[in-house]
Amino acid sequence: MDYLGLKYSILDKRTKVSYGSSSIENIELRDYQESLIKQALDLKSCVIKAPTGSGKTIILASILNSLKGYTGLVFFNKKQLLHQTYKFLTEHGIECGVAFGEGVDIKPLTLCTIQSIDKVIDSHLKSSEFIVFDEIHEFSKGKVASKVLKSFPNACIRIGMSATPPTDKFSKLSLGSFLGKQIEYVTAEDLVAEGYLTPPSIEIIELPDEDPIEYSKLSYPEIYQAYIINNNTRNDFVTKICKNITSKHAKILVLTKNLEHAKTLQSMIPNSYKLEGKDGLLEREEILEKFVKEEGPSVIIGTIIFQTGIDIPELTHLINARGLKSEIATIQALGRTLRKHQNKNKVYIYDFLDNVSYLDNHSLSRIKAYKSLNFDVTIHGNKKRQRRKDK
Repeated sequence: MDYLGLKYSILDKRTKVSYGSSSIENIELRDYQESLIKQALDLKSCVIKAPTGSGKTIILASILNSLKGYTGLVFFNKKQLLHQTYKFLTEHGIECGVAFGEGVDIKPLTLCTIQSIDKVIDSHLKSSEFIVFDEIHEFSKGKVASKVLKSFPNACIRIGMSATPPTDKFSKLSLGSFLGKQIEYVTAEDLVAEGYLTPPSIEIIELPDEDPIEYSKLSYPEIYQAYIINNNTRNDFVTKICKNITSKHAKILVLTKNLEHAKTLQSMIPNSYKLEGKDGLLEREEILEKFVKEEGPSVIIGTIIFQTGIDIPELTHLINARGLKSEIATIQALGRTLRKHQNKNKVYIYDFLDNVSYLDNHSLSRIKAYKSLNFDVTIHGNKKRQRRKDK
């Protein structure tokens, strides 16, 4: 209507929210955290971009603390994230309920997985004065997520949070129409420079060329099966990297795309642990505790559940054995390792430059994602070929 020169007025019948103190006992907010919290509450609707390790849970808790006494929901895409957030909030005196597959305890402030939204429709659909979305990039696509973003008519506070908001045009427009503009005060590079995150060493290992004729008629799933899951040379590289890490404090995460690949690598890496999606919360905690407490180098192999929602500050090494091209998936995985811990002053990231159809471009996309954070990337292998590909 502005474009057409038409006069209009906006009538907002939602409850006007007044804010209380955002301070949390025993937690001193960093400058950028205070700035993000203040601007988000001033805007009322926005997307907060905060890198992994920037204290996103603290920012969320401070916002919820300032809204104490009001009714609202915090949405998650994974129950592991919900569980960790619930534990943090309750430990810091913020009362909240939960709604997910394994339990329901509805309270004015309730943490809910998107898959369990039916459990809070009656109690919160019309009464919620605020809604918050953790890992908002997970809500940028899909009919259910879009419906949730558009619902809750009385919620005048609508905030999304992510370390990696979507960059594609459609998803950005979709989120912007529901939540408003994106705000950001600090990058991962800034946090490393200020000593809040551990500096990474990123090494890309170029693998031998494959016969193009052999792969020319294969589909992407067939190439992935043959060249990544069942590729003895590639899997041997992963195994040798683990074997050559000798530090007694080394905690090594190996990422795979599916369970078949995870099982293959576990059979090749002695005394390694494995986590998969079907593992319950208690089982995950038990395995992670064993992994962290084990003396000497220890290895854990996991599927997509390690991309977000698993918080292990002790991680010192990450081996991306799964490939993939997603910038969000690459940066989220890297972020798992950057958290500060007394037993590390650097983290080591290993990835592969795969020289076969589809996978070669995926590798270059991941390299681009690493470099987008302004971290140094070292490529081991045929540098002449790499320069030609970069052009």
